[in-house]
Amino acid sequence: MLSGFKKQLGVLRDSFRELREVFKGNVGVMALSWFLFSLTGSLINPFFAKYAKDLGAGDYEIALMRSLGSLALALSIIPGGLLTDYLGRVRIIIIGTGMVTAAQFLYATSPDWRWLTIVYVFDSASHFYQPALTAIVMDSLSRGREFKGFLALNIATSMPGLFMPIIGGFLYEFIGSMGIRYGFLVQGLVSLVVLVLRVKSLRETFKPRDRDFSGLIFELAGYRGVLSKALKLYVYTSILWQVSMGVVNTYMALYVIDVLGLKPHYWGLISSISTLGSIASSLLLIGSKISIEKYTLASTLILSTCLFLYAVPSYIQSILASLTTLLITSVVSSIFSNILSSSLSAILTRILPIELRGRAVGIQRLLDNLGASVSSQIAALLYTSLGPARSLIASGFIGLGSSLYLYTILSRRSIVSS
Repeated sequence: MLSGFKKQLGVLRDSFRELREVFKGNVGVMALSWFLFSLTGSLINPFFAKYAKDLGAGDYEIALMRSLGSLALALSIIPGGLLTDYLGRVRIIIIGTGMVTAAQFLYATSPDWRWLTIVYVFDSASHFYQPALTAIVMDSLSRGREFKGFLALNIATSMPGLFMPIIGGFLYEFIGSMGIRYGFLVQGLVSLVVLVLRVKSLRETFKPRDRDFSGLIFELAGYRGVLSKALKLYVYTSILWQVSMGVVNTYMALYVIDVLGLKPHYWGLISSISTLGSIASSLLLIGSKISIEKYTLASTLILSTCLFLYAVPSYIQSILASLTTLLITSVVSSIFSNILSSSLSAILTRILPIELRGRAVGIQRLLDNLGASVSSQIAALLYTSLGPARSLIASGFIGLGSSLYLYTILSRRSIVSS
């Protein structure tokens, strides 16, 4: 037992050494800025659907809001990707961060769900700079450290989730929607800090050649082989998996609070414990040698199983049993969601050349948000027609089908050997 403990301690030491290496330059700046954004995001995001409902939105209107936001982002993301490869990464990041900052103050002053929807659409469109964020991280990670780098960034963004959802739960429970309004005001102030940090500290990683803007589109024909590999993965990340997670992403807070009857601070506590599990597992993985493909496939199967398990609490009477089942499922889901997203990002980083990353990530984000828009509507259909528990079970079967597709893609060595 003692030797096992020493071995784990050694792994942790290696993990912290790796973290110091990864968090240099731009990656460190992005880690800090995403940590700050996550600090307030973890306070309000778990209760956004509930906030919308308090402002008069119904179940369908909540799904519609998310669909419109996803479509707005989809329309803005391709120009964002093109500009990332045309003007460079940093300038686009600064403009987008400024727009997102303004949106947070507008959230705080929303009088009803219709105004909230308008702000949500504006905020979503303001994230046109997502390709630049991903590209600058890809550019700044050294070869062989891609998976560990994305895991490390997920640790930074996850840490506020240890305690902020609990605070958000109590704020909502005791002062209602006004607590979420205060959260958005704080997020606006934090966004201003992030804007200053990025202006002063980010360094450009890609200086484009002099070329016509229209040439950015036509030259994609020369990257057909690379784009074909990336698009096969995008079908999974942007469409299949989005649909399987649609019910959880759209209705989980409502399911826990309204259907299972748990108090908001319980949901906040479950979210925090789940985040702790994700951070602990990531720290262990950063100091370990792993096979990305095997972890990716195992993660997608486990996450599909979790979708079935989320339905279990609605069939049992005991509050304690419901809490226990929900907690275990949420922890496992959080751990393997983190692993899945990091491994897929690492595979894509290896596939995409630096001069193509802005546009390729733009295509991915476009498909992501089109998939999210469609998945929100499918989620609404499943949730309202089948009911909460059966919609989660149906999502589990969709997840298993998606896992089979991913297996056929990753079993071809040409995908991951690029």
